[in-house]
Amino acid sequence: MHCQSCEVLIERKFRQVAGVERVSVSHAAKRAIVRYSTRPDVAALQQAIGADGYRITAADGQAVDLAPAAQRGRGAEYLQIGAIFLIMVALYLLLGKLNLIPRGFGISENMNYGLVFGIGLVASITTCMAVTGGLLLAAAARYAEQHPGVSASRKFRPLLYFNLGRLGGYTLFGGLVGALGSVISFSDRFNGMVIIVASIAMILLGLQLLHFFPGLQRLSVKLPKGLSHKIHDLAESDSKAAPITLGALTFFLPCGFTQALQLYVLSQGGIARGALLMFFFALGTMPALLSVSALSSVLRGSPQQLLLKVAGVTAILLGVFNIQNGLVLAGNPFTALRQSPPAATAQAVDPNVQIVNGTQVLKMQVSGTEYIPAQFTVKKGMPVVWEIDGSRAAGCMSSFIAPKLGIREFLPKNSIKRIAFTPTQTGTFEFSCAMGMGTPGAAIIVVDGDQPAAAPRQKQPACDPKVANCLTS
Repeated sequence: MHCQSCEVLIERKFRQVAGVERVSVSHAAKRAIVRYSTRPDVAALQQAIGADGYRITAADGQAVDLAPAAQRGRGAEYLQIGAIFLIMVALYLLLGKLNLIPRGFGISENMNYGLVFGIGLVASITTCMAVTGGLLLAAAARYAEQHPGVSASRKFRPLLYFNLGRLGGYTLFGGLVGALGSVISFSDRFNGMVIIVASIAMILLGLQLLHFFPGLQRLSVKLPKGLSHKIHDLAESDSKAAPITLGALTFFLPCGFTQALQLYVLSQGGIARGALLMFFFALGTMPALLSVSALSSVLRGSPQQLLLKVAGVTAILLGVFNIQNGLVLAGNPFTALRQSPPAATAQAVDPNVQIVNGTQVLKMQVSGTEYIPAQFTVKKGMPVVWEIDGSRAAGCMSSFIAPKLGIREFLPKNSIKRIAFTPTQTGTFEFSCAMGMGTPGAAIIVVDGDQPAAAPRQKQPACDPKVANCLTS
């Protein structure tokens, strides 16, 4: 079994076998307890779940153990997982080198909606497919049974209703979760902690998909099984509204990607923001769910196991990448080790800082996901004006924060953003986009002394006068 949703699916399959009265399936223990009035044939139990990729490996009285159909030596699996990891990293580096990684998903703040859409694509064919795809097929089959003479286009309607209900439900419930977050004001530190927790959840999800460390299966959050069964029961309803309601209620079904995104939405504190995030996530699941009939015949056996491994490696890589972003927002503990720059450097001049009428002027451009320059050294107690050209910012880079300086700003596309402040203490103050992304090591270093300390001379921003009011010294 791959997730808690498998428990519900297997229980429902076993209950259809003659003689079975009650079934209790444990994902963590990989075991099903079957209670019966007439002892069922083990072959019948195997037939009930075999099409979904499971097989019975042992029997002991009333208990049977379940395992994925594809069984291979762990050594071969480790080699395959390692190969997938290397291929994905190499592909990412190659696409980055060729500038083929999309950068144009500009939004007003925070997480890129295009990224959320992509997460939906991945979720729809991996962890969420078992339960959501199964429900969709059940609703479509029920409709076809009730209307055997209708055209193919009419039989497609339940699929469309289901996805429309899913879009509406995710938008509505996402807005409600965002509204709950708006009641409370969350600091950048809290948002960073949310990203860290969500990233850890993604890593655990990946390890579970790869079947590493069996004890991790017990760490997942589970919906009460009774409620899960009631949601499944809607798939057998004759009502035309059933597919719509069913799609909307999939918001509450257990899926690691969905739960991580719900946690992130809670931290955003806005109805519109929460609704849009969940809308784009649900929109990303639509292509696979609309093709679920074809996918169900393809993603079985070895292809299904390979897909789960790819999803597991992807989840781990995303989690590791995002943890460092969360550390930037929450306050990287390693930064504390360099909070006090050496006093000897306080007399040198930083070429990236200009002194104009007693004010330290910093000029920086955001190009894609990079800051140019990415580091400045300024004097404590002297006013600072930070002039930022965000005309070429990509994705979340349009939002700009320096948590320890109390700075949280949106960078406009058609003008220069000027931020004024006076540093009152020495130390290293990191800055990034609101998701913790940006040039590694980007920071303002505040020192004592008559002049700002020297930062490494970096390339100067190449301002484009066609899209921004360029600054000159």
